Amino acid sequence: MENITISKDELQEVVQSIKITFVISTLIATFNNLIIPGTTFLTQFLAAQSIGLTIVTIFGVANILFPKMITTFKYQYYFLPFPVLIATLIGMNFLHQYSTFSELYALILIVSLPALLVFHYRYANKLASVSLQEEKQKRDISDQQLLESKLLLLQAQINPHFLFNTLANIDAYIDDSPDKAKALLQNYSVFLRHSLRTTQSSEGLIKNEVDLINAYMGIQQTRFPKIQFKQNIDKQLLHSPLPPLLIQPLIENALIHGLAPQGNQGVITLNIRQDNQQLLIEVSDNGVGLNSTNSSNNGIALNNIRSRLQLYKEQTAFKLSENELGGVNAQLNIPL
Repeated sequence: MENITISKDELQEVVQSIKITFVISTLIATFNNLIIPGTTFLTQFLAAQSIGLTIVTIFGVANILFPKMITTFKYQYYFLPFPVLIATLIGMNFLHQYSTFSELYALILIVSLPALLVFHYRYANKLASVSLQEEKQKRDISDQQLLESKLLLLQAQINPHFLFNTLANIDAYIDDSPDKAKALLQNYSVFLRHSLRTTQSSEGLIKNEVDLINAYMGIQQTRFPKIQFKQNIDKQLLHSPLPPLLIQPLIENALIHGLAPQGNQGVITLNIRQDNQQLLIEVSDNGVGLNSTNSSNNGIALNNIRSRLQLYKEQTAFKLSENELGGVNAQLNIPL
């Protein structure tokens, strides 16, 4: 084995991970103390901290001993059951009166998956930023390489924060509505699989984006049954190239800023067709419209899309307009 050296940045990253884990574990302990009768906050606090810090410590040591693990999510994914097993054994010392070993193991594994994804996205974002700075300093770098690095950086900024809400809904449905819990978990798995691909490449297909959107809307429609989602897609375009996560943020914007303010009800429509030599993508809703005060908070996602379009191809266009009958229409024009 090669000599192991730990840089100052790596040490700071470990300390930062421990801090984040401490905060998350404290929140989990507080939540569990409120919903689980007959337990104390101290017990839940010690259990949550022991479980969280055990997993982070094992991952930290593994990442130092095997540097490839921290850059490859697949290795982290397959390694996850081992630290979860150790954490479960430790957690049972505090929670054996409230849970069986298999129940605690499954719960820790489910909670650890989105946490692992968040840490991976955080590292990917940092890695992309460092890579971009280094590439700018090299005079012999090609323009295409620089554009690809910027695209990956912008993609890494998209954080699937709603996954934690999905897990909370799975937990709420699992006893009274197991079918809904199963549907949420299935869509969650599909969304997670497709989301991971977006940090690996700046290229994708329309089909990949549609699969991601269907999983996302499957989750949201389970939570909010009054939301309708309609698609009009030219099937011949499904294998056309498209940057990842270009349409899904528009769908999310329509739901959060259009339909949520009117009681999480309404219709979102996705149209994808070819107009001459242009790929025309439209996302429309019948929500509150652009004049709503709530619409002022969606600038980051829209600016991200504009920046990525400019980096992807010339002569692309993005237009946001008010629908005549209410709601918003977002339109993307991309040369084929």
